[in-house]
Amino acid sequence: MSDLPRQAGLLSLADFIRFFIKTLIGIALARILSPADLGTYRQLFLIYGTLSGILLLGFPQGLLYFIPKSEDLEHTKRLITRTMHVVSILAVLCALIIFFTRFLIARSFNNPDIAQLLIPYSIYPLFLFVTQMYSSIMLGLKQPLKSASFAIFAIACDFILVLGSALIFEDMRYIVGALILSALLQWLWAEWGIRHLKTGWSLSNFTGFKEQLAYTIPLGLSLLVGVLSVQLDKLMISGFFKPEDFAVFSLGAMELPLIGILVNSVNSTALPHMSSGNKTELAAIFSASVRKNSIIVFPLASVFFIFATEFMIFFYGAIYASAALYFRVYLLILPLRVATYGIVFQALGKTRLVMIDSIIMLCLNAILNFVMIRLYGMVGAAIATVIVSWLIVIVYLLQMRYSLGFKLLSMFPLKSMLINLCAALLPVIIVLPVSGFITHTFLRMFLGGSLYMLLYFAIARVLKVIKPCDIDLALSFVSGIWKRGK
Repeated sequence: MSDLPRQAGLLSLADFIRFFIKTLIGIALARILSPADLGTYRQLFLIYGTLSGILLLGFPQGLLYFIPKSEDLEHTKRLITRTMHVVSILAVLCALIIFFTRFLIARSFNNPDIAQLLIPYSIYPLFLFVTQMYSSIMLGLKQPLKSASFAIFAIACDFILVLGSALIFEDMRYIVGALILSALLQWLWAEWGIRHLKTGWSLSNFTGFKEQLAYTIPLGLSLLVGVLSVQLDKLMISGFFKPEDFAVFSLGAMELPLIGILVNSVNSTALPHMSSGNKTELAAIFSASVRKNSIIVFPLASVFFIFATEFMIFFYGAIYASAALYFRVYLLILPLRVATYGIVFQALGKTRLVMIDSIIMLCLNAILNFVMIRLYGMVGAAIATVIVSWLIVIVYLLQMRYSLGFKLLSMFPLKSMLINLCAALLPVIIVLPVSGFITHTFLRMFLGGSLYMLLYFAIARVLKVIKPCDIDLALSFVSGIWKRGK
């Protein structure tokens, strides 16, 4: 367990760099492209994200479960080899679906221009499916440094090629070409990195595949439902509104990416250690991650809620100021992100239960989204997503208590979390009126945000929300990064 914070910190750093560069790309494209072209660009990723979520099933996440359980290196090689064979077939299937449904997609999205772009874009999954497996393999082998290095390389390729093509040509055709070239370079890295972990083609590689499918398919279906639940509002907005409207909605209708970086990094490194099935150890790891996550989640949710409009104007321009409304609605999901509840079921192999829950919630989300969009327009989709997100967490908690037999108080440090919530809300009383006197958008966001963070840190230290061990861990992590940088 002692290595978990360092591994999580390393992945968090890599993901933060990735997030930072990805944000720069998004900011630049929002200012270079027209709203219609930006909407088209983001719809391309909506298509890929949805299809990859459907077709990859739970193979990447399944490797985090099976690799640590491998008997020896040969067993690991057979597992990786057969998984890569299957994923390559799924990549071809994804490419064919994109190519042959391009006109249907264009009509459904009210975007005739996207049909021609989907012809070259259909090549994209042939490379990206394999690269998505690379990180899971490295994390399953408990080699987070390789996973982190690859993440930085991948986003650097996107930054240089995609942003470069946008600046030079300002044409979506060249931008799509740059995306494919970037994906090719990432694929070459991944193939080279796992070359020694693959064996030749043999039927013996598929020994144990039935067990893998028994775990992966239910997990994959639940993840599929999760992907559709996340993408559902965006898919419906694409169907009801124009690409330029989708551009505004998609910029705002997002959870704070920094939170996802933190939670995903902790979960990715924790799951291999939680897969032993020891409930006491699992609860201890889970509780520790919840407490640490809440120290980040609560203040960030608060400060971004206050300065949502300034955030959108500064980064994307005044034309996208209305995206702040959707951003604030999505921030109401953040308190749930102190933990990823499905990881407990995943670690205990109870993926079927997660699948059933997710299917029910997807159906509810689809109905609620349709009704709310009809009643309230684009903001209705965001509200529906928030409501369903809270409902499914309540269901997970009830099942963790009554189906898995966990004592929730052993997994959630409620007292610490409530005190932390108070510490996050108290600075708002001072920051709101003070920031109102600052007229410049950037200065209001920067100075107001800085004041909030200083007040939160002071209050959290007084209330003992932030412990000395948390500060020591943060300082040691920064020091370690500095030494590696030198």
